Amino acid sequence: MNRWVFFFLLVSYAAVGQTVVEGVILDKDTGKPVPFASIGIEGTAQGTSSNMEGQFSIMVHEPFSLKITCLGYSSTIVKSKQEAATIQLIPTVMQLNTLVVTDKEVNPKTILRKALAAIPANYSKHSFKQQFFYRHYCKDGGVYGRLIEAYVDVWKNAGYRTLQPRAGIQDAIEVTQLRRSIDKTTAAQGHEPIAITNVLQADIVGYQMPVKSDHLSLYTEVSNLKADFDKYSFSYKGMTYYDDQQVYEIDYTSKKDSALTTSGKYVHYARASGSLFITTDTYAFVKAEDTKTEGGNTIKTSVYYRKQNGFYYPYHLVREGENLAGGGNAHVFHIEMVSVEIKDGEQNKFITHLPNKKDLFSIPYDSAFWSSHTLLKTTPLENTIISDLGGGASLNKQFERYRQYELNVRDGGDEGEKKFTWLKEDSKGQRILYLLFWSGDFQPYLKELELAKRLQHQYRNKITFILLSLDDNAEQWQSNVQKYSLFADGIINYRIGSQSALARSMKIKEAPSFVLLSRDGSVYQQKAKAPSDSLLINDFNYLMAQSTN
Repeated sequence: MNRWVFFFLLVSYAAVGQTVVEGVILDKDTGKPVPFASIGIEGTAQGTSSNMEGQFSIMVHEPFSLKITCLGYSSTIVKSKQEAATIQLIPTVMQLNTLVVTDKEVNPKTILRKALAAIPANYSKHSFKQQFFYRHYCKDGGVYGRLIEAYVDVWKNAGYRTLQPRAGIQDAIEVTQLRRSIDKTTAAQGHEPIAITNVLQADIVGYQMPVKSDHLSLYTEVSNLKADFDKYSFSYKGMTYYDDQQVYEIDYTSKKDSALTTSGKYVHYARASGSLFITTDTYAFVKAEDTKTEGGNTIKTSVYYRKQNGFYYPYHLVREGENLAGGGNAHVFHIEMVSVEIKDGEQNKFITHLPNKKDLFSIPYDSAFWSSHTLLKTTPLENTIISDLGGGASLNKQFERYRQYELNVRDGGDEGEKKFTWLKEDSKGQRILYLLFWSGDFQPYLKELELAKRLQHQYRNKITFILLSLDDNAEQWQSNVQKYSLFADGIINYRIGSQSALARSMKIKEAPSFVLLSRDGSVYQQKAKAPSDSLLINDFNYLMAQSTN
């Protein structure tokens, strides 16, 4: 039986008898939403988290009992859909450092050292599988450019027996379900296929740098608090409560660090600051926040833990940031993983590595799965995502279209003319197409291909550049495409051959030839200007202006 068919049968069986419980969690005193609260099904290892608006959605079997916990609030239990619809958490009073009277002064460094030493006692040393819901979206200049959602299994082969320098060394990672939109961001070519390890490493209990670093880097995904302990200043802020336990709040800030360049100027390295929340009795981390800044760039990381069967596990991991791109536009990313279920025992073991783009594409999209499993509740932002990514099309339709799109662009050497025809129809009303016909004897006009790549970067998401090869030899075509990076920066390549009906219909008699299609799919210029012609951008601008009228 096919592996995926078998998986779907298991999914269908598991969904029988389930019902969805939805609600919103509010601060009883202020009425404001409570984000990142833990929602756990009592008696099980299943749960979810509230979103930024305090909303949550979880699949349960009736009767059910949900335990709601959140740092700074008293825990509560709800046992019906009516109770879950609106949950008001009672805030606990924060005992500030200046108000706390103790027998001796609290030393934040000592608390942190004890917390790091207590990891084997507070977190499972046994192997386990944790299932997560994954969501990742990006924006350019305030406009959403891609959305990825997935179900991810992580097998912690050694539990928390040892700190790891990065995810995937001892862990196995498998994506069991996936849905995604087309990547329309300016950073599309440089994007990882999926950034699971990036956000998984927000778990400071599981991942720490093993040795001291020369300096702090903005893009270091693993915490360096343990290795570079002396490079930080720590302060005790007071005590709060989590799951009715007292919790220390320890704040930290990295010390200023810079280097003198040969020009006599100092380069300032990244700075980091954050907060650690540690139980007063067992010295367990229940929450950690970190913010790194360098120039105008920022990366924020958060991790939240909940106790289950005597041990703490991460239930919500978040990493988000803002990078300043060329032209002053900011590229913003947001990645989060929410724990859905934890399973102990070797029978849950699997051995796979982080999937690459090809692996991800082999996962079939199952729309039924997404309506029968626990997901992080979407927010009103979803409407904006739908508008920005698909012009109002539902997310399900966008995910289906992504698969069709990828099938038509990932290997243009096979049935290239048929795939181009699909893309041309799919582009109607959405994209202007610039066609560049070329052949294996392209050395005299290699400059035109390179200039086309530059123009594509400049007009990305406004004009689609398509390279149509008249070569009959598929292997030679593939070799040239790879050697000269003709897939670079999102350019689409199709091999249509010398006997192409498409070439005849457009009266292509030699290479290179250029054709410009307007957004409605009609031919705007049968003999368009070459990329090297400075007047080509006038035609581009004219068509873009026409498209918006």
